Amino acid sequence: MSKRYMTILAAVVLLAPVTACATASDIRKLDANDLWTQGNERLASRKWVDAARIFERFTLEFPTDSRYQEARYNLAQSRFGAKEYITAATEFSRLSSDYPAGPFADDAQYKVCESYQRLSPAIELDQQYTQSAIDQCQVLLSYFPASEFVPKATAIVAELTDKLAHKLYWTGDYYIRRKAHDSAIMYYELVVKNYPTSQYAPRALDRMIDTYKLLGYEAEEIATRARLLKDYPQSAASPQKPDSVGRR
Repeated sequence: MSKRYMTILAAVVLLAPVTACATASDIRKLDANDLWTQGNERLASRKWVDAARIFERFTLEFPTDSRYQEARYNLAQSRFGAKEYITAATEFSRLSSDYPAGPFADDAQYKVCESYQRLSPAIELDQQYTQSAIDQCQVLLSYFPASEFVPKATAIVAELTDKLAHKLYWTGDYYIRRKAHDSAIMYYELVVKNYPTSQYAPRALDRMIDTYKLLGYEAEEIATRARLLKDYPQSAASPQKPDSVGRR
């Protein structure tokens, strides 16, 4: 259990029972301790909008409070819980940048990565958020190598890198269906060049072999087959059939 949830859980157990949600006018009348109590109660009960409103007020009114950084983290977490991932990523990123040596710096940086991961769309769509997630996870790996979140960030990088490879592979298949074989070969080649360790690299070479065979490019077919056997000898990829590689 990470330190932020341990803090929230302790607050819920030790503090008074949950009170009714304060109105905007009521919130302006609360002191730091009351805001802190109500904010943690809302966060623990997944009342994300209320929690965000309360922690935002806390950060505006009490920037010198010892709990300020945690309040900013909880504000961002409330946005994340409400699925406001772009806003959450911005809040987490600012916290990590403003307090790179603070107790929530690596937590916040990981959540930037995770926020963009949640925004990563299906492979048919633009993968800008996918790349952003990879980039932000790599920031964590570079600047916080001892963080408890390194294994999770590493797994996200591997998963989303494979997704980018899948995107290129899918695009190659799209051109195959359109009988634009030269364009398909170009995308398959990009899979192998940019993502050689992905599961789609040997599959892309396999596709290229079938496409060269279909087009009668014997020398290219032989060279690509040798490349597949040399670079991916244990590959489970099997030759694609003519239903995937059509004639132009």
